[in-house]
Amino acid sequence: MIYSFGANNYFSFKDGFQVSLEFNSKVPKSISNSRRFSTILGIKGGNAAGKTNILKCLQFLSYFMSHSFSQPPEAEIFLNPFFDSKHPTDVYIDFESNGIRYIYELSTTKKNVIREAIYKKISRKTLLVERKNDELKSRITELSDLDLITLRSNASIVDTALQYNLKGLGQDFQNIKSFFSKFRGNVSSMGVMEDSYVYDHYEISKYYNQNPKAFEFAKNIIRSCDLGISDIEIFKTENEKGEPRYFPMFLHPFDVNGARSGKLTYWDESDGTTALYRRLFQYWTVLTSGGVLIMDEFDTNYHPDLLPKILDLFINEHSNPKNAQFIFTSHNLEIMDYLGKYRTYLVSKENGESFCYRLDEIPGDIIRNDRSISGLYRDGKLGGVPNL
Repeated sequence: MIYSFGANNYFSFKDGFQVSLEFNSKVPKSISNSRRFSTILGIKGGNAAGKTNILKCLQFLSYFMSHSFSQPPEAEIFLNPFFDSKHPTDVYIDFESNGIRYIYELSTTKKNVIREAIYKKISRKTLLVERKNDELKSRITELSDLDLITLRSNASIVDTALQYNLKGLGQDFQNIKSFFSKFRGNVSSMGVMEDSYVYDHYEISKYYNQNPKAFEFAKNIIRSCDLGISDIEIFKTENEKGEPRYFPMFLHPFDVNGARSGKLTYWDESDGTTALYRRLFQYWTVLTSGGVLIMDEFDTNYHPDLLPKILDLFINEHSNPKNAQFIFTSHNLEIMDYLGKYRTYLVSKENGESFCYRLDEIPGDIIRNDRSISGLYRDGKLGGVPNL
């Protein structure tokens, strides 16, 4: 799970940002559920304030730690500094994987890595490995096999080292790559991706057909949303090449006893129903793997009353036994009242530069348990509102 992450000289964040999901002793147990960190985090702000850039930072880390070696040696690193800045971009993340806490630090330009370091936190913070440019500057004795690899200027040391299949690396690098490989969502280095690009309903139907538990999970949520659907069935056909293709049919009872029902295709259903059908497989994947779900405008096509039900999947220990996390942006105002001040970040922009803060960082007692947060936000008393 993620404790905190941040970056500076990153897209619209000139002086940087830091996002913390860690709970301190002031957080009520009704919010923390005895966890040291939040499993949900909402990011609010006006259009173009920089909300998506925060999510892109996580997507970048996932790519760089898991897939950067697959890029051609001459390819640029997928990030942008603040406008035309010539200074490096710095990124960090504090996280836990398989019960071990790590800190990863990166300083890089679009062309090459300037510095990369990995720390391990047990009783104290210990440097595991550090590189500067394409040279290994420091490593613990147990990682001596790293001396055998050739570092690439546009690839992480973790992804590079694991390509060599070295037997003496131990488990730390595997733990780290495993953690970042379990990030999911609808955000790319270019921003939010349309559903049509992320989700192919034929492939999702195939996934549901092959994973009955995931299918039952999706059906239960769709049925519980009072959409008039009694069941969903997956059918198999063939495309013009003779290849198998799977598609759903939605069953709707249409008399009092439900003895008779009609079937509607995916294309006949509402945008809200098809959005749930498309996206729920990712929720299932993250919840069962203990990963991180990163969603920009996750409330699109959803009724406001449905949002808490989705967030509860990550709060409830029964549905989230592996402490998966959900980090998202939303334009829904009332969701702020559900999240509260410890799980909400606001993003503002002034003179082209973004900055962000968690609501409990606002001094004074303007945010109280007996006062609506969404009302304060709507009145412009918390910042992060668009200038209309």
